[in-house]
Amino acid sequence: MSRWVRQQFGVLHALGWTFLPSFIGGRPFTGVHVDKKDAVRAAVWATILLSALFYAPALLGGYMADDHFHLFVLGELPELFTRQLNLFSFGTQPEEMQLFKKWGVLPWWTSDALRIDFFRPIPSLTHWLDFVLFGRNPAAAHLVSIGWYVLSLALVYRVMTRFIEDGSRTLLLAIAIFALDDTHALNVQWLANRNDIVAAVFLLTAFLGYLRLREGRGSARVNVAMTLVGFVAALLSKESSVVFPALVVAHAVILPDSNGKLIERIKPHFKLYAVLAAIGLVYVVVYFKSGHGPNSVYYLNPGKNPGMWAAQFFRSGFFHLVILATGVPLHVLSSSPVRDYPLPAAFVVALTIGFWAVAWKLLRNDRQTRFFVAWMAIAQLILTTSFPDPRILYLPSIGFAYVVARVMQESWRRRDEWKLARPVVVTLVALHLVFAPILDHVCLHVVNSFQDGYSHLRKGMQENIDYERLPAEGTEVFFLNWHQREGSALANLYLTRNLPTGVDVTPYLAQKGVPYTEKVDQGFAAIRIHYYALSFLIGEVDARAINDHELTLTPKEGQFFPSLFEQLYMTSTQFKVGQTFELPAFKATIEALNEMGEVTRVRFTFPKPLSSSGYKFMAYDGAKWHTVSLSSGARLALRAPRPDVD
Repeated sequence: MSRWVRQQFGVLHALGWTFLPSFIGGRPFTGVHVDKKDAVRAAVWATILLSALFYAPALLGGYMADDHFHLFVLGELPELFTRQLNLFSFGTQPEEMQLFKKWGVLPWWTSDALRIDFFRPIPSLTHWLDFVLFGRNPAAAHLVSIGWYVLSLALVYRVMTRFIEDGSRTLLLAIAIFALDDTHALNVQWLANRNDIVAAVFLLTAFLGYLRLREGRGSARVNVAMTLVGFVAALLSKESSVVFPALVVAHAVILPDSNGKLIERIKPHFKLYAVLAAIGLVYVVVYFKSGHGPNSVYYLNPGKNPGMWAAQFFRSGFFHLVILATGVPLHVLSSSPVRDYPLPAAFVVALTIGFWAVAWKLLRNDRQTRFFVAWMAIAQLILTTSFPDPRILYLPSIGFAYVVARVMQESWRRRDEWKLARPVVVTLVALHLVFAPILDHVCLHVVNSFQDGYSHLRKGMQENIDYERLPAEGTEVFFLNWHQREGSALANLYLTRNLPTGVDVTPYLAQKGVPYTEKVDQGFAAIRIHYYALSFLIGEVDARAINDHELTLTPKEGQFFPSLFEQLYMTSTQFKVGQTFELPAFKATIEALNEMGEVTRVRFTFPKPLSSSGYKFMAYDGAKWHTVSLSSGARLALRAPRPDVD
């Protein structure tokens, strides 16, 4: 047996794996003696490196949703990127919303006041580099995201060594829990969500600089520079990094150098805190004054929609705690899981409350745990969405990993005196070291399947439309229902860029000195096929042609806008009967509401007869796309049986 293999057995033995066979091949096996601290370090780095292999399936993920917009900008409209070095500004003016609705890039119900306008130049630069170095090679881009993830794990490890003894198995637990956290799956796998990881890398770098300054390690100037530059870089990666000054002040207050009054705790580095706060304040003012920021029912902006933000703050925060504590994304069951699935909801809520009750019992007097609980709370302060979203829990999950590891450590330490200690440890191991990795890979598989959905959509269009002979007068394709709601975002842009359009739009997009909206408008006007989603509905939908120019769509159950995939494009969920949305291709009129004020029927009016050769009405039947003929009086029961994913 080689020395390297014997050394690995020595590492495992030092970690407490003494149940390993003492005889191998009939000979006594003693292994190579490894110091426990060195064994833990080796195991941590092995965990970090194995995490890269764990996420290897993400290499098959391809592009999805926002990624298609990024590719469009980098490939066809590079001036949009070079002007601000930013790919995360999809719409800033009502004119842009109207343009995208006009050509079907956004659905007809998109509000003119919608804003998806974030300023994230550093992640944008990483996507630009992907494009420059690898072209349209999604596997290479995913490999870059995995690299950023591994770097973030290494930095989490360096931070944790300041709070957990280096060489303690609890440290290994904390790193493993964080590395396998199922809330990270989309951050790693969805390229457009790389920004969370990039921001965490810079914020952790800044925090390490601050910790080194407090510890008196290295050059004070270098540490201050590391803190300030890291903070600025984090701000330029994601807006939520603005909470960093609160994190360092919380550290000073909860874990002071000496017990004294509040002013005495923050006094040693007060100038640094003041500079960090000033940077954060200037950033917020400039950010909003320059027009950046979201405005949507989903992406809540407290400045533009304070009422809805306040109403959703505690609801989303509680669901985020449930997701962290149990690893169970309960919200995937429905947009109202407590109402629709009371028993599963009650179970995971009980687990969440039980976990925090145990944490309170064991660690309520532990200052370091208090700090990481504060870390979790502070990191979620400005992450309010109208719907729980695991993607935004990357930073809070750092604090949570520490708390879980410490609860397991304390429970195991009291196993002989507390009868619930072993069940607590077993439950936490099952949730965060067994169930969470399984959910991670379920998420990877589901998101990878979106590529099949895109291919299925593309194939369906090719089977129903003669792309070799697109008519000069143009074809307008209308989707009555949908096949994959979660893949609906920018799907029409995907089709336009990946199927023949009957004309080369390069000359239009390459014009100099012409506003990009005008170039896009001219390009879309020139192409001979356009796509419009009349709904994102999945399940049974009643389609009825009420005359030669009008049809209605009615979901058999529920409402017309049931999930975040519809509500993402709204700034209000309030509708009224008779409300209209008029586009050149058609007009949509709200025709019926239920008792809760939710839309249940929409009438669509078209300028040409429904039987016009220039129209293609497409329906999905659960297996494939097909063309449907609509004449006056026709009534269709559209069925697309597919599990609903919200």
